[in-house]
Amino acid sequence: MGIIKKPKAPFEEYLSISIIEAKDGYAKLKMPYQKEFTNPHGSIHGGAIASLADTAMAVAISSKYLHSSFYTVKLEIKFRAPANKGEIFAKAKVIDKKKKLVFGRVEIKDSKDKLLAQVLATFYLTKE
Repeated sequence: MGIIKKPKAPFEEYLSISIIEAKDGYAKLKMPYQKEFTNPHGSIHGGAIASLADTAMAVAISSKYLHSSFYTVKLEIKFRAPANKGEIFAKAKVIDKKKKLVFGRVEIKDSKDKLLAQVLATFYLTKE
């Protein structure tokens, strides 16, 4: 399993996101459940889950296009179930590239492999 070395963004550190694996356009990341990340119902806030998905896709792109610069154009998130405790995991994969646009998919699951969210992502490569 490969782990890429990249500087963490302050927001990524705040969310305690860590990279488990990153290789050839694929990345697996995790984020712990923390009370500070929850909504009024005690589940991890959708914005925190979206941030995990966005970060996972960025790591997947970085693992395929090693010296690239890019930014998020679009995230389409379908929430399937709440994340009430424990770590959550994001598996991101680059699925296509057309000119300067990179397309990917992310699945967010809990530690019991329950699907929490599905994400379609589009990123723009400013430098390859």
